[in-house]
Amino acid sequence: MWKYIVSVLLLTAVACTNQPEETVGYDDLAPTSDKYSEQQNAKKIDSSFVNERPESSLFLAIVDTMMLDSRWMKWDTLLFPDRFGPNAQEKWMTIGLKDSLVLLRYQFKDSLRTKNAFFNWIDCFGPKCKSYTVGGNIRIPKRAALWLVGSKEMVIIEGNKAIDEKVVRALLNEDPKKENWLYLVNIPKTGKTTWKRIDKGVEKPIVKTDENS
Repeated sequence: MWKYIVSVLLLTAVACTNQPEETVGYDDLAPTSDKYSEQQNAKKIDSSFVNERPESSLFLAIVDTMMLDSRWMKWDTLLFPDRFGPNAQEKWMTIGLKDSLVLLRYQFKDSLRTKNAFFNWIDCFGPKCKSYTVGGNIRIPKRAALWLVGSKEMVIIEGNKAIDEKVVRALLNEDPKKENWLYLVNIPKTGKTTWKRIDKGVEKPIVKTDENS
């Protein structure tokens, strides 16, 4: 199953039409729900796949909580935020028996670069370079996602099943009073995308479509 999935992903990766460099959207890399039928879920993960699980990562606790029985694979593919000079980054895909996750983390020098990367990314999102604004209803075909944009980092988690926002936030911040996110975007498979800002643990809904600041 692994060889099939990787082959499909590599063959179907599509460049964003307005990019001078060949980049792909992370949603182009992830297996969609139709690859995870009941029959496939009953099978074991291909034992020939080399598990690249890291010894240290922001995502370890998240994956161990959401999808314990899984294998890790690094993604070396150039993604849109890579074009904005991150100081550090993590790009992973994990596949388990019942789900797959795409896990991305970008760390930037300052908030200006973080916002620049984020706004440009949502302005040309996915293979069709669809433009979204803050507060917009974002859609990822057959997938759900949680985006967390801080002053100097972006954390992106995408999967076939709903991403448990409360669990992720608790794992990323042990002290809720110290939790700060400029934008927290919860994208369900169906329904409305929710936007909020977290300031010292206090949630503030974002509803304006022109709040690009």
